[in-house]
Amino acid sequence: MKEVLVTIQTVYQYLEKLGPKKSFQILKNLGYEKLLSLTGKVPKERLIVLTQKLSEDTVVELVKQIPEKILVEMINENSDDDLVYFIHSLSMSDLSMVSKNIPPADVSLLAKTLGKETSVEILKNLGIQKSIALLKAISMKEFVWLVKQTDVTSVMSLVQELSVPECKKWIKQRGIEELPILIHFFGVKNVLTIFKKLGMNSALDLLRMLGTKEMLELSHLISNMQLDDSKINSLFSSSAKSKHSKEIKPSKKKSAKSKVTKKKR
Repeated sequence: MKEVLVTIQTVYQYLEKLGPKKSFQILKNLGYEKLLSLTGKVPKERLIVLTQKLSEDTVVELVKQIPEKILVEMINENSDDDLVYFIHSLSMSDLSMVSKNIPPADVSLLAKTLGKETSVEILKNLGIQKSIALLKAISMKEFVWLVKQTDVTSVMSLVQELSVPECKKWIKQRGIEELPILIHFFGVKNVLTIFKKLGMNSALDLLRMLGTKEMLELSHLISNMQLDDSKINSLFSSSAKSKHSKEIKPSKKKSAKSKVTKKKR
């Protein structure tokens, strides 16, 4: 009974800090029980600060659309500034999808490592669904490591051009350890050119057959050769003609043999 009275007192202190208009709107839209439950799981000071920085409509939508357990984790794992920035920068539907599919601790790691602005930029540029799909294929720690080994722009450019199935296939067969090596050696533009020219399956087969180091050495060797790409079509064209002429010759011999047979008869 004492705990209940303390909690009720906390609720009224919380509402008092917000002012009568805002507190009335929140209480009216959420209900006393919902508010009572939330104030019992999150420090009062955190709730007051967050609610003061958000509109009453945003607070109500936040509590209604995000399950209480996840919302409590979000508040506990993220700083006030990061949380408010995410709430203001993403639509409520996107925020709800992120919160339900990416652990709040992972979102916190991303924000603390790369900054809240960059974190939101990544989610928006890749798209929420693609971001979620990729972060189910690799952990947030691995993703942060990849960005640190290269840079955000390179990783974003690479992932934006590849489909989710292609990314998953690469991760499953090669992992992510070689990606910084390929990006630093070839550059993102050339890596994408190789993938588009060969296709993901052939590119993976080539790496498996040669090995990463050997492929880099071979690429460097070929790049230093004085080659004329204008000859490619003519060489294949002459090769086709030669093959065609060889195919015709046997039929002439057969015809001559046929004439000899007729004479004998």
